[in-house]
Amino acid sequence: MLCAALMIQLLPAPAGAVTLTAVNDTLLPLDDSTMPTRMGGELYVPYSVFSSLGVSTSSEGSVLNMSANGQTLSFSVDEGYVYDQNLNSYTSPAYSMNGTVYVPVQLCCGKFGLGYSTISVAGETVLRVTDGTAQSDSGFAAAKSGEIESAINAYYGIPDTQPEQNGGRPETGGSQAENPPTQPAEEPIPEVEEQPSQKPAGVYLAFFGAPNSNTTAVLDALNSAGRQAAFFLPVDTSTWVDDTVRRIVAEGHTPALLLDADSTADAVALTQSLSAANERLTLLTGVSTRIVSNADGCSALSDAQRTALTQAGYRLWDATFDCGDETQSAARAYATTAQYFAATSSVVVVELHHSRATAQTVQSLTAYMTRQGITSLRITLSATPIGGV
Repeated sequence: MLCAALMIQLLPAPAGAVTLTAVNDTLLPLDDSTMPTRMGGELYVPYSVFSSLGVSTSSEGSVLNMSANGQTLSFSVDEGYVYDQNLNSYTSPAYSMNGTVYVPVQLCCGKFGLGYSTISVAGETVLRVTDGTAQSDSGFAAAKSGEIESAINAYYGIPDTQPEQNGGRPETGGSQAENPPTQPAEEPIPEVEEQPSQKPAGVYLAFFGAPNSNTTAVLDALNSAGRQAAFFLPVDTSTWVDDTVRRIVAEGHTPALLLDADSTADAVALTQSLSAANERLTLLTGVSTRIVSNADGCSALSDAQRTALTQAGYRLWDATFDCGDETQSAARAYATTAQYFAATSSVVVVELHHSRATAQTVQSLTAYMTRQGITSLRITLSATPIGGV
């Protein structure tokens, strides 16, 4: 009965909830051996999806081995275990369905330096696995909507009888329908150089702003990639999500504080606001912090203000590069940041935020860092501040 229940959960989605799979900019054929599924709250795909992304596979009895970038995952379908090349075990096993082995998307992407996203196209959900060389999700959706709609119609046996000149949709009449307004062309997303001549000596990942509903996915992405970061929390603690702040500290990330001041602010008042925020941080997590930044950069503070803060024991940090995840798509934010990485050999402090694009940006960026062997650095009290003073 237990086995039957598991198989029921693994069956492809019913009509009206079909999910497709794409690899980079290629939509995979829609059939039972390619459709992703969800098990225990996680997304799974056939292991072959990863083959075109440079992941090699081999089988030893009932054990499936997957390898890329010096990393290996071994899945025992019969016994339900999975471990890596260092014999670390994981809690997301593989399953056999439709004559193939399905593997967990998040674990495989995190281990092999890949990214993934789920996007809505033509009323359907597409699971997209990428290696950082693909176009943006929005560009993919625009380019593939017709192909996806045709694939869905064919899957359900629905004939495509609508006029082609109207994209398969009924005529609406009127000059507005005949001459739709043109949209300005989006600038091409920069190409990511996979064999750069240089790379940063190290990267500090730093998140600025109040935690929100997007932060959980950001923390999941960092955890999957095995990277640590600093979170600069506003001194206005009313903007904090308490459980998220607790999780930030519990998972080993560095809590820090973010001022929003100009050169006219009273220096004593600034230190008092930091002390009050630290009291709240200590109450929630049991730790305090002396790491500080300013929303407009520490250069916006006066010499007297910076002196007062450093004499009070605070270490002032600034980002050296804004990732752009707050105002751009994840694909564009990733590509521009990777370009910046390829143009410097200095230590970089990357400014990230808590936007809808941030988690996907983190997935793609940390995957790129893994492929290039770029080290993550952690902001601590003993580290030499960058940019702040």
